[in-house]
Amino acid sequence: MPFETPNLPTLVSRTSADLASGALRKSDAQVLARALSGAAFGLYGYIDWVAKQILPDTADESTLERQALLRLETPRIPAKAATGSASFQAAAGAVLDANQVLQASDGRQYRVADAVTTTAGGNVATLEAVEGGALGNADAGLLLTLVQPVVGVAETFTVLAPGVTGGTNRESIESLRSRVIRSYKVIPHGGDADDYVTWALECAGVTRAWTVKNYMGPGTVGVFFVRDGDAVIIPDANEIAVVQSYLQTKAPVTAEVYALAPVLKAVNYVIHLTPDTTAVRQAVAAQLADLHAREAGLGNTLLISHIREAISGAQGETDNVVVAPTADVTANANQLLTVGNITWQ
Repeated sequence: MPFETPNLPTLVSRTSADLASGALRKSDAQVLARALSGAAFGLYGYIDWVAKQILPDTADESTLERQALLRLETPRIPAKAATGSASFQAAAGAVLDANQVLQASDGRQYRVADAVTTTAGGNVATLEAVEGGALGNADAGLLLTLVQPVVGVAETFTVLAPGVTGGTNRESIESLRSRVIRSYKVIPHGGDADDYVTWALECAGVTRAWTVKNYMGPGTVGVFFVRDGDAVIIPDANEIAVVQSYLQTKAPVTAEVYALAPVLKAVNYVIHLTPDTTAVRQAVAAQLADLHAREAGLGNTLLISHIREAISGAQGETDNVVVAPTADVTANANQLLTVGNITWQ
């Protein structure tokens, strides 16, 4: 949090209180030493806080956002409202105005994005969640009710396939921190592999991305990405289209870029543990998840020696036998290795 610098009257009051304190009334030298030491302690604390704000890995949220404004072309990504469509019944010639609000039974609200002049029978309205964020996403078939009745329009609406989608939460502070740190490590080069990853990470919801050159032939660039903050990390067609559109505004004119979803390949483990306890099992599962996050990038091979090393590093483990896999686990260029089932023997 920001450091609040006390004003002069406050500092005078604090020092006066220290000097007048009965606990300090022993000698003038001791009183002055303690009062001045207290003031100096506060100054050292402020200097320590300022030092932490200089670099992005220790900066507070507000300072980090200011750094992002200066260093990133796309600063902190705001929440995005989900969009979709819903069907409803109406009489001919009724008008459903834009910004009419519909509400689900759980309290989520959606507004009509564009006014509709109805025809007799079934009609379709474009919807947008009132509040940005993933909570606005809704499955097809959800029933919505008009908050205020509209003459000639039935009060019940039904969300159409594929649902109300595309809502993403505001970028987390740690995601922003990693992008600012990345801006120090990765220097733009006008369209190299790292630049495509940087551009993909500027899209709402994208947490990891990889670049494969010549993936669709000479002169093409395949950009694969996932959305770790979603229930399903593999992006859908709409989310791919959003990233595709953004990449096309950034890519050099000589490159043909494709935004793509990776294919998940589950790695199933069979492990004999000593001791075989719930706590040790949980520690091993956490170690394997961390190993995949660090080393199992798109198309990467997961070494069996590193699998054994990760399991051996679990807290409480004294011995183990990795029954499966028995060798290095490979992945195709479009595959991402994930932790599958873990069977304990």
